[in-house]
Amino acid sequence: MTKTLAVALATSLLLAGSTQGQGQPDARAVLQAASAAMGANNMTSFQVSGTGYVGAVGQNASPDRDWPHFDMKSYTRTVDLTTGSSREEMVVVQGNNVQQGGGGTPIVGEQTRVQLVSGTTAWNMNGTNVVPQPALSEQRQIEVMLTPYGFLKAALANNPTAVSRNEYDQRVTVVSFVALGRYRINGTINAQNRVQRTQTWIANPVVGDMYYENVYTLYRTINGVQVPGRWHQHQDFDDGGTPNPSGGDHAFSLDVVTDFKVNVPNAALAVPDAARNATVPAVNVASTRLGDGLWLIGGGTHNSVAVEFRDHVAVIEAPLNEARSLAVIGEVTRLIPNKPIRFVVNTHHHWDHLGGIRTFVHEGATIVTHEGNKAYYQEVLRPRPWVLQPDRYSLFPPEEWSEGYVFETVREKYVLADDTRTVELYSVQGLQHAVGMLIAYFPKEKIVVNADLYSPPAAGAPMPTPNLSARIFYNNLQRLKLDVATHVPIHGNPGPAAQFTQIIAAAAPR
Repeated sequence: MTKTLAVALATSLLLAGSTQGQGQPDARAVLQAASAAMGANNMTSFQVSGTGYVGAVGQNASPDRDWPHFDMKSYTRTVDLTTGSSREEMVVVQGNNVQQGGGGTPIVGEQTRVQLVSGTTAWNMNGTNVVPQPALSEQRQIEVMLTPYGFLKAALANNPTAVSRNEYDQRVTVVSFVALGRYRINGTINAQNRVQRTQTWIANPVVGDMYYENVYTLYRTINGVQVPGRWHQHQDFDDGGTPNPSGGDHAFSLDVVTDFKVNVPNAALAVPDAARNATVPAVNVASTRLGDGLWLIGGGTHNSVAVEFRDHVAVIEAPLNEARSLAVIGEVTRLIPNKPIRFVVNTHHHWDHLGGIRTFVHEGATIVTHEGNKAYYQEVLRPRPWVLQPDRYSLFPPEEWSEGYVFETVREKYVLADDTRTVELYSVQGLQHAVGMLIAYFPKEKIVVNADLYSPPAAGAPMPTPNLSARIFYNNLQRLKLDVATHVPIHGNPGPAAQFTQIIAAAAPR
């Protein structure tokens, strides 16, 4: 299925829904037969354990590659179907991610991830600390419904409809319902009365209505229940073809199920007070003057840098989402009034750094990015309906996109300049984290701006051990012979170049 066709299908389903046509299967009868065959009739909770991998969605090394995969040394998920609660715990290690093509942030040692939801409340656990996740509440509720047994229960409770079709040389029934008022969830039930696939679409700031699919195969009987031996998830599409603008899709795979328990005690979660009343925090911007007409716009997890020229402004980085970009654009307008934002410099294609790019293009900015990103960004910017969470770009598509006036691309070096200042953009060579990573250098101020490569430690903090990306960054600065006095990161606060040199030297072999 092509991405364009799939998006059209998703839009059609979300807007219109499915209808129970004449001669189509009775959805409730199909669900009841599947529940009986799978041993789920008396199931109130379940716990599945095993090993596999988890993908870093939106963090591939280049747009045409798959999401980076990190090994799950162990995995356990406990779901209470009555309360809609889930506790998902995994121990993640690096595995052979580098050999698979890089991307993501390297994992040192073991990383334990604990992700929970109960009803409408979502949170993580960091050791004994509760970390509220209100923005992920709906997605985690949906994920419970995408499990085979969660789908059967939720579909029976939500006015299901059904159609039959041929799929992979067998007749199947697709049962569909709407959850939480806006998410259409489909489940494919095969001739053996097993749930073999569930699918929906989730709002995403980069790709809009993002395809979200679980595939269940290799069923066997465990403790009287039909259990998939492989739980595999796709997020977004691999477009295929040559060249391939978008290759990321494999997001999770429980490849080996080692245990499955039914009606486990204490499956229902108690919601901690710290998570119960949490709300999505408001977007905050805080500006720091770096020099004449040069501003660091922080206040969150990701920074932008505003650069004033004689008759226009350039902004380095448009991270996260539309809300963040609108706040940054408002702050740029306050700091540098009466000058349009003509350029937005994108350091790399990872989704947390790309999520606000559509907002800047809607504002009239031209994207400056590495040439390897152009085909992918053309897909990201293609005007199409965003049903779940429309942004300004989807509601009011700019004409400039169709005319092609959106991109300036960089191979090795690109210069933004007028008679007031010069900004040099360079491609970082040899980087595994993201192919085509750009850094920005200001010769007058001796400032270099980077994303994900090095963030100066806080005052009084111990010197960190540089990772591979930091060492490659340092080597590139030496190769380019850049005279740097200050490092300005997209994550964190500025720091002196001498400190970075000291950190690299301290970690060098002796």
